[in-house]
Amino acid sequence: MADPTPAFVDSLHLVSTIATTPAEANKLDGISDAPVSMTSDTVDGNYLGGGGWKRTIPTLKGFEISLSGHHMPELASHQLLESLFLSGGTGYFLIVKDPDGTAGNVGTRYPVRVSSFEKGRAAGDVLTMTATLVGQGAPVDF
Repeated sequence: MADPTPAFVDSLHLVSTIATTPAEANKLDGISDAPVSMTSDTVDGNYLGGGGWKRTIPTLKGFEISLSGHHMPELASHQLLESLFLSGGTGYFLIVKDPDGTAGNVGTRYPVRVSSFEKGRAAGDVLTMTATLVGQGAPVDF
């Protein structure tokens, strides 16, 4: 069996426009988890005489990103996260894998809306935060 390939992410960013590039100013620091869950809707694709077994055909695809970590209210990216939740606006979540890569190999840009946002204090008196980002179109490599 082959050895697993480690997932390397250089940085996470949240920006308000599609043209904004990853920079220190829009880095989403403090995030410990950001799994991207992709799903596909399906419809039944049976035909007469199919032998009674169900078949499905994939239709629309979507994704959801669950963020969790430390809340850093002084950072512009954390302020934007809360602002996008309150306004219902669309933002762009950037996962940078290789900041020095060629175009199309730097990372992935996800158009998102913030569907949930929670902030609070952990037992150690640290500000914590969780948010759910819901896809607003296809992710694009940049």
